[in-house]
Order: sequence, then C-alpha cells, then structure tokens
Amino acid sequence: MSHPAPTPQTFLVEDAWKPLPGGHWRIDTAQHLLRRMSFSATPEAVTAALRKSPRQCVQEAFQPGAVMPKSEALTEFEATVHQRHRDIYQGDADFETKRQLRGELRKEDDELFQEYAMDWFYYARVADHSACEKYVLFLQDIFVVERSKIRESYALFNMQQTLRAGIHGDYPELCKQISKEPAMLKYLDLVDNTARKPNENFARELFELFILGEGNYTEADIKEASRAFTGYRIRNRTEFFFQKNLHDNTRKTIFGETGNWDGDEVIDLTFKQPAAQTFLIRELIKFYLTEEAVPEAYIEALGQQWADHGYSLAYLNETFFQSRLFFHPAYRGNFVKSPTHFYLGLCQDLRLDVAPFQSRVLRSMTTMGQSFYDPPNARGWLYGEHWINSTTISGRRQLVDYLFAPLNEKKLNGNEQRDLEAARKAGRGNFLVTEERLKQVIGTAAEDLADHFTTYFITAPSRPAYSQALKEILGDTHSKGAAQRVRYAMIALLQSPAYNLC
Repeated sequence: MSHPAPTPQTFLVEDAWKPLPGGHWRIDTAQHLLRRMSFSATPEAVTAALRKSPRQCVQEAFQPGAVMPKSEALTEFEATVHQRHRDIYQGDADFETKRQLRGELRKEDDELFQEYAMDWFYYARVADHSACEKYVLFLQDIFVVERSKIRESYALFNMQQTLRAGIHGDYPELCKQISKEPAMLKYLDLVDNTARKPNENFARELFELFILGEGNYTEADIKEASRAFTGYRIRNRTEFFFQKNLHDNTRKTIFGETGNWDGDEVIDLTFKQPAAQTFLIRELIKFYLTEEAVPEAYIEALGQQWADHGYSLAYLNETFFQSRLFFHPAYRGNFVKSPTHFYLGLCQDLRLDVAPFQSRVLRSMTTMGQSFYDPPNARGWLYGEHWINSTTISGRRQLVDYLFAPLNEKKLNGNEQRDLEAARKAGRGNFLVTEERLKQVIGTAAEDLADHFTTYFITAPSRPAYSQALKEILGDTHSKGAAQRVRYAMIALLQSPAYNLC
C-alpha cells in the first residue's frame, strides 16, 4: 500500500526533523535506516540496531577515524611519479622512446587504478565501513571528478580520503580543502587559472554544484570569484601549492561585498548566501530519500538548523537519519538502489566477500551503469529510476546468476588464479553461494523460508506479492531437488523488481 507524500498540512514542519519516537523503533524502521544509510539490513544488523536507539546507530555508523589504507604499490608510485616524468622529459632518449615510456607510466597507473577500485569495494563491503563509504559516494557526486580526465590514481585516492575525513567536519571547511585537491585543480582547470587569464570553471561549479545551486549567483560573481582562485597550482604532480605571482591581488566584488578576497574567503562569502543553507540538503534528500520534490518548508527548516550549527556535517547527518521525515511511510520501499548499492548489498545479504576478479567486478559495474569514480559529466550520476533500463537490468540479473554459479577454477586465467589465491590468503574466499550452503536450509518449512527471505531481502510494501510465489517454488523442502529449488527461489527474489528497491 502506497502512502501519500507528507505536506506541511498533513505533517507539521516543526515535527519533520524531530527524532523518531522510541515507540516507532521496530524491525521495519531499523531495516529502513540500515538499507538507506548503508547497503543492507541483515538479520544480525537489525538485531544489533534494535538494542540501541536510532541516534546511537547513526553515531556509530559515522564514527570518525576511518581511513582506507593506501596500497604499497600506489604509495610508491605516488612518491616516484614526478621524478620518473622528469627523467623522461629531461633525458636524452629519442621521441619514440619517450612516448613509449610515457605509455608505460599510463599503463601502470591504469593497473593501479583497477587495484584501487577493488580495494575500495573490499573496504566498503565491511559492514562497519558501509555507511561512511556510501556517504563518500554521495560527496563524490557533489565534488565530481572523472577518472577519464584525471588519469592519476593517487590523486583520486587522496581526494576520496579528504572526503572521508570531511564527513566529520563542517561543510565550508571541506569545500576549502577540496578546492586545493590536485584532482579538483586538474579537473576544473584551476591549474590554468592566472591573473592575466582567469579560468571560470571552478568558480562556476563552486556556486552551482557545490554550495548554492543554479540561479543563486550572477555571471559577474563568477568572473570576480575566478580571480580569487588564481595561483592554485600542483607541485611535483602530487601536492597543492599557492604561487603568489600568478594570483590576482586586487579588489573583487562578490555577492555585493568588495575586498581583496582569496579563495577561502570567497567560500566564506558563499556560505553567507541564503541558498547555502538548503542546497546540500536537497542533494542529500535526492541521494538517500526520494526523487520527488519535498516541500520547501521542510528543507528550509533543516537548513536553518544546519546553519545555526556551523554547517556541521555530523549534525546534519545525525538530524537527517533519525528524523521523523526520514522514516515517513511515503519514503519506504520505493527507492531504486544504485549499482554499487545493489552489488555491495547483495554481498552483505548473502554473506559473500567481494569476488577477487578485477575484470569481472569492474565490468559488471560498468554494465550496470556506474563505473568506479567515473561519472558521465561534472553533474555526476542521476539517481533513482535513471539507473534502470534494459541493459542495466540485464546486468543486475547476470550478476545474481554469477553469484549462484559454481566456479570452475581450471578456466581462470593466470591473473585470476593469482588474485584468487591472494584473496584466500587474506581471508576472502567466500564469494559465491555454493551447493553446500543451500543444503543447510533443506528441511526448513517452505513457509518459514519464504517469510525469512521476504523479511530480510525485500521491503515490507513488496512482501505480500512475493511470499506465496516463493512458497510454490520451494515446495516440499524434504523432497528430492530441494536445494536446487531453494537456489531458484533465491535467484528469483534477488532478480525481482522488489530487491532493486530499498
């Protein structure tokens, strides 16, 4: 049964951002929080959540201190890449040899990027990391950079680490840090921004995509702000530095205020604009709650609270994820999972490790429409129903089939065999649903199995439509072929429209 969306007439603005009352903290609301805030709501996670309050769950999910380890290979590449390029450009080799050496560097970086992508999936798969890593994805869709333009894996890694740490700070400070990230400097052409020839790309996106949203600034504001960000440069290919002689050290008028502003001061001026209170909240709602427009009164109310708390992201997240509006029935079981959410949710729901095969995992993500760290343009990904078309749905179905198929290790190539061995040594060897696992539930009554699968794999609004069908597929779980029927039932449910929703 669908519920009408709330309005200020049916759901008071002053109640929207209050915490969920304790009496409403049940299995269904805990599942909603876990599926939206992270990737899944496994039985053990739900049980653990119900022993706490929603506030405690949110605080623990976003606990500060998480740092994704940088691989030794990527660390070494970053430390030596500047000198290696210098050796190429300043060496005595002929043009063709230099071209070949540059190609080898690019190939090495491409391989490191794939390893980094897999490391991120391994890291995000861990339940304790999932909420923060999903929020990192959210911030990556605000502060967009594209792998296809950057082509420097260490810069992408470092920027993601800045986003990860920024979850626990305030948003203006995060914007300042991102403005100095080499990946952003390169992506929005700050490295070409000089007093003699200002480049407007970063200033425009700062206003439109990071802080204010379209229509809340003028072209004159962009032109003036671009001069404030002159002199931002990258040293040794890896770190930010400020080159004073390229900076426009004259007075600038931005949002009606005149001064010799630098980049950080422009960001401070931007957060004095009313639209700064609501822009990120709209994006947060689109990413976590609903594609549909939410009444402005709700957004403005939270925006004022957020501004009063110094634009603290910790305050915003704690308020948002435990709010009565977040748990409103109109926003349950009707939001399409992103491909990353779908894959990592599958792994967690099925107690599987991320498969150690780079080409299979990354190709599958591309087929489903979300290549790692490579959105389609500066506006990032479009969420919700935009994820769904015939190709991407086929990719999701193929992924489910793969997770239930036996692995023929003899057909693996040398790299895959190496990766499989390394994964097993690291304790990650359980990445497919085997016949042995399916046999563990043989003998459980079909009705109990169907109830279990529908309770923990799909949301409440969809359960009545699937429960009876699953019972019929399962049949007599004591009879011949029961394990195969359990397999068919699980695949059917995980490939259903219902499993694509959270």
